Amino acid sequence: MRQAAKDCDRMEMVRMVTGPQPGETASSRPELHGYEVGYRFVERIAQARALAADHLEVIKFICKDVWNEIFGKQIDKLQTNHRGVFVLKDYTFRWLARVSSDDAEAMKRVTANILQFPCGVLRGALANLGIVATVTAEYGTLPSCSFSIRIQGNDARFDKA
Repeated sequence: MRQAAKDCDRMEMVRMVTGPQPGETASSRPELHGYEVGYRFVERIAQARALAADHLEVIKFICKDVWNEIFGKQIDKLQTNHRGVFVLKDYTFRWLARVSSDDAEAMKRVTANILQFPCGVLRGALANLGIVATVTAEYGTLPSCSFSIRIQGNDARFDKA
């Protein structure tokens, strides 16, 4: 994990020096950085494990193993409609524990920016496991947040969604 984070940090420094790539905005960088971390991290830890049989097992693997290794705890709650939509809830997401501001708009921008990185981590981890998905984050009472994962299309590698 440390090496993957260092590699991504180096790539980010290169981006800062060379400027944004076409189609890239400053606000998309945390999500892209997270994608790279998630993709590379799963590449390393999934080598020693058997691949899951369905989407639910892959999501459970991410909730338990990936989230624990990257963020120091497991996801608190996993919900699904068994049709390719999963909601991961973290009631004490440490990165949001100290976010506060008198300005509601500033707090909203900061929180949204912070949550882009873990969205990228989830999307990258899923991509490495052969699942294309969109990931969005929501927050209510800080430091609680939730991540919605919507599996895209039909994946022949899995029996069911």
